[in-house]
Amino acid sequence: MKKIYRILAISMLIVISMTSKAQNDGVTFSLLPQMPYQNFFNPGIRVPYKGVVGFGISNVSVAAYNSGLKYDNIYSTDENGDMYIDGVKFVDGLKEQGNCLNSTFSMDLLNAGFRVKKLFFNIDWRIRMDEELLYSKDFVGFFFRGNGNYLGADNPIDFNVGMSLTAFSEIGVGVQYDINDRLTVGVRPKVLFGVLNASANNERTKIYTDSYDYSMTADVSLDIHAASIFKTNLYRISDVFNLANVFDFASNSLSDLIDIKENVGFGIDFGASYVINRHFGVAAGVRDLGFIKWRNSKTKAKNVDNTVLNDGIVDDIEDVFEFKLDYNTMLDEVVKNVWGNDSLADGDDYVTNLNSNVNLQGYYELNPMLRITLFGQVKFAKNDKWPALTLAYSGSFVKHINLTASYTISKYSGTALGAGIAFQFGPFNIYAVTDNIMLLSKIGKSTVEMATTYNSANVRCGVVFTVGK
Repeated sequence: MKKIYRILAISMLIVISMTSKAQNDGVTFSLLPQMPYQNFFNPGIRVPYKGVVGFGISNVSVAAYNSGLKYDNIYSTDENGDMYIDGVKFVDGLKEQGNCLNSTFSMDLLNAGFRVKKLFFNIDWRIRMDEELLYSKDFVGFFFRGNGNYLGADNPIDFNVGMSLTAFSEIGVGVQYDINDRLTVGVRPKVLFGVLNASANNERTKIYTDSYDYSMTADVSLDIHAASIFKTNLYRISDVFNLANVFDFASNSLSDLIDIKENVGFGIDFGASYVINRHFGVAAGVRDLGFIKWRNSKTKAKNVDNTVLNDGIVDDIEDVFEFKLDYNTMLDEVVKNVWGNDSLADGDDYVTNLNSNVNLQGYYELNPMLRITLFGQVKFAKNDKWPALTLAYSGSFVKHINLTASYTISKYSGTALGAGIAFQFGPFNIYAVTDNIMLLSKIGKSTVEMATTYNSANVRCGVVFTVGK
């Protein structure tokens, strides 16, 4: 089989590790009554407290997003009732370009705020991670259907795939001002400290199959960038798998291992909210408009036409899903035959942008037990737009219990039912929410079924202390 299979297998392994860590922020928790984080997406939404304090577990979010990898499109049932991997159905269910697997993780290390008359100030120190894989239909189709499905110079395989990982810390200082009883505006400038960034872009690679002898050649376009705050001896791709040889653990101080002055960026959130009357209100905001500049990078690039691709070592598609492959051998073969070698060179500084979010919401509140909110948002990432619309109910009962339920429609992740609950006992606020409650029905199922039955899954929870109404 083809050497390109190894690239896919490695990519799948990486993606599985990604989705186990995290993905997309859900909006439900910001709609809970009495929630101190009502201004999370929009710093212009009024915080209903005199003070807020949260440490560590006050706001923890883990989420995953998957636009094309669906359980029902992976498996079929034969006439005997046995399940089997249906590669053709899987491929046919994908888009031509822009299929995505994405995961995110965030956690507040500190969130503290206080009110001074019409002003509310808060400082928020958070760590965040965002991982993403974008791939084309042909990228997967070649793996399942083989090169016999792409014969001739006019029918190349668009072997488009891109991967990225970004981890950073942000410190935001928010200022909120009540212009009058109805209009509140807010802004939250942020300083970003990049911890790690790595990206591999293979988006212009095309593979050609000769119609007579099925031999393959490729126009390879590879672009890798990597940077971090760690002072490492990272000179080869294989060093990533031998971290003990990369770090100088004999260093006398932490400053010999990391450099926090590198990879600095800036961002901003801003927005406004307006109370129309005692029943209606609207709000609009922009979140994560910003960038990080990465320094002292490592890079590898290859742009070569007519690269000859030889046979590979993947003989059975089942081996990929059952993890029976020797990934170290596959990596060695890919490096040797496709990339040429695994050396990394010193690179120039480069910039990555945050995935910005524009949101607009309106609500109707009959009484504290009944509020209906319509929340629209568009996330901008990789020159693409991910729109979503959420219709949510929220209500407060017996002064201590707050509930929310939501229905979300997304262009990429389909539909999902969400739910959340919060308890308030004096200054203690405890909450847990998810934008896809149906995921709980898959607890106890296989990892593959849990990860691919639904397009999106997220959980957010925390414990927050508040002072005064």
